[in-house]
Amino acid sequence: MAEEKSMAYTVILGVCMLLCLLMIGRMLLGHPAQQGQPQGAQPEAAGQGEGSGIEINEQALCGLLGEAIPIQAEQLAAHIDADGTVAVTLLVQRQALQDSGLVPGSLRTALLFLPAQCKLYGAWQAAVQQGEVVLTCTEAKVGDLTLPSALADGLTEQLAAAVNGYLSAQGCTPHALDWADGVLTVRG
Repeated sequence: MAEEKSMAYTVILGVCMLLCLLMIGRMLLGHPAQQGQPQGAQPEAAGQGEGSGIEINEQALCGLLGEAIPIQAEQLAAHIDADGTVAVTLLVQRQALQDSGLVPGSLRTALLFLPAQCKLYGAWQAAVQQGEVVLTCTEAKVGDLTLPSALADGLTEQLAAAVNGYLSAQGCTPHALDWADGVLTVRG
């Protein structure tokens, strides 16, 4: 009788251990939920002239990014530089970052070691290729830690899709970008 109980407990323990290993493996190798394109109204261009293109200032860019980023940001700031760089800084809660689905399974555990409020920073170079704005991430950080390229690439794709969706809604097929401090003009 004792051997039967021992065997039953061993089998139950083995099944539990197997389930735990499967859950840990899923957490480490899991994929985030698919994020759709943001919904809602788009920001208005700041000074659209006849045939001159669409001017996007830093405030309008913040509005566009606020809808494109799948994270609820407490503070969002964008900086457009004359050298063709767009830099974005946002302050988010760690829980919002976890809930966003943006962080792949292999990095979710690392989120536990972040402070409750995190500063995110990203910088992109923008260019026009085949009638679309293409973004190249030059830097992406959470606090002082550089993000893996897979995570930065996913965010870059979402941002590029939001920018191109906005331009398409404005009836603009971009041909060139003109840069000035604080203002980006999309020529189309």
